[in-house]
Amino acid sequence: AQVAAEVIPLVNLNVGVRYEDGEQTVTPRDLFGGSTGFLPTRIEEQYFLPAATVTWNFAEDMQLRFGASQTIGRPQFRELAPQQYTDVESDRTFIGNPYLVDTEILNLDARWEWYFARDQYVTAGVFYKDLDKPIESSVIDQGSSISQTFLNAPNAVVQGIEVEAKKYFEFGSDSDFIANKRWLVQGNYTFSDSQVNVEDGDTVVTQNSLGVAQPASFYVVDGSRLQGQSEHVANLQLGWEDDTARSQATLIVNYVSERTSARGRPGEPDLIQEPGVQLDFVYRKDFEYAGRDYGMAIELRNLLGEQFLEYQEMDNRVIINGYDLGASGSVSLTARF
Repeated sequence: AQVAAEVIPLVNLNVGVRYEDGEQTVTPRDLFGGSTGFLPTRIEEQYFLPAATVTWNFAEDMQLRFGASQTIGRPQFRELAPQQYTDVESDRTFIGNPYLVDTEILNLDARWEWYFARDQYVTAGVFYKDLDKPIESSVIDQGSSISQTFLNAPNAVVQGIEVEAKKYFEFGSDSDFIANKRWLVQGNYTFSDSQVNVEDGDTVVTQNSLGVAQPASFYVVDGSRLQGQSEHVANLQLGWEDDTARSQATLIVNYVSERTSARGRPGEPDLIQEPGVQLDFVYRKDFEYAGRDYGMAIELRNLLGEQFLEYQEMDNRVIINGYDLGASGSVSLTARF
């Protein structure tokens, strides 16, 4: 259900609620007819998920937006299945945890938006998220090799700021290459501070615990960064669009600061990954041939050759996993019917 109304002049309210009745089931089976030794996993929950947005159009081209909502994060099937599988990129063995539960998320945000021209804008905002039982990846003992499973941490909070801008430029020139194009500059930056909270009495249920709750502090350090959350994320796009030639080209620079890739074994530091800087180039062109419209795209990825690096910080930095990601390129042709 959803209701939208102008409560007072220039202030719009949009309120809604969604009801979800969800059931998620994983049943291990032995393809050769034997017994797996695992019971089926079932997550069956009902949720009322409210959401509200207040928008204040205080100027012709500006507005303030405030939002609040509740959402759900569900485990993936492979995170629930109590069987081993190999991630081909990291060459690491994963095994699911049949005792995972849903993550309940409270989202709060406020944003200022300035639309100074068509398709051009500047925005700035703040956000806050409270996650109850977020799902994290954790290293487990499997001899000398590294294997990972999943668990529900007790609670986590993420808060931060985000800015974004998009601007087109047009230049007069004797050169048709320059004069016929709109030149694009677009970027965004997000700073986020995340923290996992572990209090006395908090527990987790791990993959090999047979359903018995264990002290959460044995697996998750109070105050540590949420797994997978980087403090700094930035994106810059430079390019052009040519409506006459029906083409566009974009150079894309992405930066992601270090993040926790997995919780370490009990008593060991967490595994840290440094995604670094990635440079991509994308070119697209539409054209007509034999009475039919086509689209061509050329994509070049990781032009700087950024490497994958994962490590633990003890007395010294210990490299856990590192390899060359390599650059890649693709060409595609699409016919429109």
